[in-house]
Amino acid sequence: MAAASVTRVVRRCEEAKSDGNLDLASCELTSFPVFVTDLASCELTSFPVAVYQLLRNTEVHCCILNSNLLKLLPKRLPAQFPHLQELQLSRNQLQSLPAELQQLQQLQRLDISHNRFSIFPEAVFQLKALVSLNASNNAIVGVDVGKLGGMESVADVDLQANPLAEAVHNDLQQLPRPKVTVSPWEEHFQDME
Repeated sequence: MAAASVTRVVRRCEEAKSDGNLDLASCELTSFPVFVTDLASCELTSFPVAVYQLLRNTEVHCCILNSNLLKLLPKRLPAQFPHLQELQLSRNQLQSLPAELQQLQQLQRLDISHNRFSIFPEAVFQLKALVSLNASNNAIVGVDVGKLGGMESVADVDLQANPLAEAVHNDLQQLPRPKVTVSPWEEHFQDME
């Protein structure tokens, strides 16, 4: 991680202490990242541990990790930030979400758009307070439509720009709730099934 990114992360952690919004977008974070905990000596350690330490007495309600290089969401994140109401993970390299995500029982908004999901993340079905999900611009082919329809709190789901199987696409459009937005089904998606 470049020195400018490290400084940005530290500054944003300090800002989060006052408003509960942790914005680490575009900070060059990786799944097993390095993070400078001592700027003077530039000793490197793990990103999650350092961020958690910086915010150990802070109630974080919004966490923005957009436009980084994350391949995995740290499993410790839900336990360290249990009061999250919004989690933005757009424009990373994620293919799955950890089961630990279910610990975020106050999470209302989740953005996993522009990642590499090919399977709709099972962990999403455990989020009892979820109202809005953006899973657009991935490679999702299948969704458990029954489970999605059974999520009582969910109001809208964006699945645009995913190569959904034709049957799944049709079933999603028939759901009375939540409101699911999908792109028009295209014949070339058939080759992906």
